[in-house]
Amino acid sequence: MLQQMREWFRYLKFILYVIIFMFIVWAFASWSGGGPGLRQDSAWAAVVNGRQIPLTTFQSYARRLDSTYQSLLGEQYAQQRSLLKIGRRAIDSLVEQELLHQEAVRQGIAVSPREVAEAITRDPNFQEDGRFIGLDRYRNLFSAGRLGLEDYESQVRRGLAIEKLRSLIEDAVGVSGADIEQEFLRRNQKATVEYVVIDPAKVGSQRPPDDASIGRYYDAHRERYTRGEGRTGAFVLFSPADRAGAQTVSDAEVAAAYERMRATRYTLPDQRRASHILLKVPSGAPGDAAARIERQARSILKAARGGEDFAALARKHSEDGSAPSGGDLGFFGRGQMVKEFEDAAFSLPVGAISDLVRSTYGFHIVKIAEARAGRSVPLEEVREQLREELKMEKANAETQRRSADLARAAAGGKLEAVARSQGLEVRETGPVHEGDALPGLAASQAVVARMLTLAPGEVSSPVPAPAGQVVVQVTGTAPPEPRPLPEVRARIIKEIEDERALSAVADVRRAAQASGGGLRAVARRLKAELKTQADLARGGALPGL
Repeated sequence: MLQQMREWFRYLKFILYVIIFMFIVWAFASWSGGGPGLRQDSAWAAVVNGRQIPLTTFQSYARRLDSTYQSLLGEQYAQQRSLLKIGRRAIDSLVEQELLHQEAVRQGIAVSPREVAEAITRDPNFQEDGRFIGLDRYRNLFSAGRLGLEDYESQVRRGLAIEKLRSLIEDAVGVSGADIEQEFLRRNQKATVEYVVIDPAKVGSQRPPDDASIGRYYDAHRERYTRGEGRTGAFVLFSPADRAGAQTVSDAEVAAAYERMRATRYTLPDQRRASHILLKVPSGAPGDAAARIERQARSILKAARGGEDFAALARKHSEDGSAPSGGDLGFFGRGQMVKEFEDAAFSLPVGAISDLVRSTYGFHIVKIAEARAGRSVPLEEVREQLREELKMEKANAETQRRSADLARAAAGGKLEAVARSQGLEVRETGPVHEGDALPGLAASQAVVARMLTLAPGEVSSPVPAPAGQVVVQVTGTAPPEPRPLPEVRARIIKEIEDERALSAVADVRRAAQASGGGLRAVARRLKAELKTQADLARGGALPGL
């Protein structure tokens, strides 16, 4: 059995990664740092070889893990929380525990009631003055809690079985003195490294490859650009735009929608249209540098107030992205600009030029072009536009409902028959591969991506696309094929240029070696800086790389 365990241990990590990838299905967005949300009505968080990890177990474990990190990180926790991915860590740990427990059961590892009892009485959480608190007090701790006594003792039993499995594996693995020494050196040995960083754009041919070179390279390396197995299928599109005209929206519905949005959408605040000239002051710039920039800004301000064309001055001097358009920032309301700029813009009359305005960006010169007073847009002005929007909302709801109904009815692989019985048009996808869109349906790559996860005969749930909801059935597979040349042209140009650069560097290296020079000679010939990094450990990164 030990030999079997040794063999199993060698592949344990690979198996864990594969199964975790296959069976982790959902994780809370609030825990995972932005992943898809877990359905609240789902009873489980993951399924591992047919065994469910309950949703409540995941939530409880994730909360405990979250509390642990809060205690460890203190004030740093708020900044680090999104990077920790608590949900992912929690589900990974629970899946690993479940896999280990399943293997312990498969290996016939048992835990007796006596072992469970001894583990509980030794637990510091159930001791007082170094002694077990007693059976009655122990049971009372679970009388009003969320976790029942039986559930807790079951967890203890699972944990003991996993520990036995770990011990069995570890006891079967021998580590020699040479292994220890080698690992010590791997972790602690350091070196001083000299290196040269070479910009490929500065070596090799400076001429871009021509069409003939690109074509030859593509033909010689088609295997690099091959897309995997594709799919063929049939689909039905539910388009809200096609259904919107059939919707009816009463005047009362329009009026109610207007009232709901009047304070936000239909109440326009005061606005200004301004142009500005910005001279940036870098963060942490010394006082003399800031003073020099201020003097330059005052000189420009004097020219602007003296009658010189403000737009021309902005194009010449401004360091803002609006400079090419003469500094024009368009219309803006309160709260859209930094406070210093806003205060100046809303205090000036139309046509006026401000004094220098200092903000975190630097020195601004502001000129007001137009002013719009705030107002409420009357219902009559937006009635028909709002009616059309409400029609589209109803059409969207209808298409979502009808597409879901079709997907359920066709789930047995009967998309075409069910669709035609409902008078719906069924369209063929033809062969599609990763990155493709459906024919005649712009920006529908998400539908193709969904098809690639389905086996022949399977019908998808509705997939959103810009044109509406799509229900698709996979009818077959398409063989792998090279991506079209126009699709990979930019990549090929980059690869050709990189290969030219590598070849040029190799030529310089050979020439330097032939003349007895080392890396310093290579750097000199390539006009690159020879850099040195001391105390570099194995696996460490070079600065800037």
